[in-house]
Amino acid sequence: MKFKRNHKNKLHNNNSGYSIVELIIVLAIIAVLMGSVFYSIILVFSANAKSCANNIQRSIGDCKVTTMGKADAYMELYRNDDGIYTRMHVTESDGTTTHGEPQKVGTTKVEVGYVQGGAETQLMPGASIQIRFDRSSGGFKAGAGGIYEEIYVRGGSKNYAIVLTELTGKSEVEARPMP
Repeated sequence: MKFKRNHKNKLHNNNSGYSIVELIIVLAIIAVLMGSVFYSIILVFSANAKSCANNIQRSIGDCKVTTMGKADAYMELYRNDDGIYTRMHVTESDGTTTHGEPQKVGTTKVEVGYVQGGAETQLMPGASIQIRFDRSSGGFKAGAGGIYEEIYVRGGSKNYAIVLTELTGKSEVEARPMP
């Protein structure tokens, strides 16, 4: 340590560095900031997953209502390079088919897939599934890929399942632990 005398002939300590306590405090502040940023990122991705699951369930419900009032309708769920989409296809009683506008229901940050026969399959870009309803009973009807047990949506630290009840056509979003 260097000491120097001031004009009143007193000795003063000339510290030119930081103490260990100051360094520990700075490191603790940095750790808290990093933790809060990491937690915020996880919350954003988790919110994307919940929103996507709710949007898919809403599209399934819309398809059921449309099917009950039209000759035939089905919902297509697919993944593009820029997100997750649903699209309604309606066939009128005269045989004409109307293809609805694609609705973006999720971002590329979420993982979407389906469970069929107990096996999980992730929806990859370019792949799609069809969800159909039986007009007479309101239950799910086998489409091009069959009948799905559930659709899963994962993002951040959250995992949601849209459970599809075959006989009633009911769909319900459930939060699940991550696999």
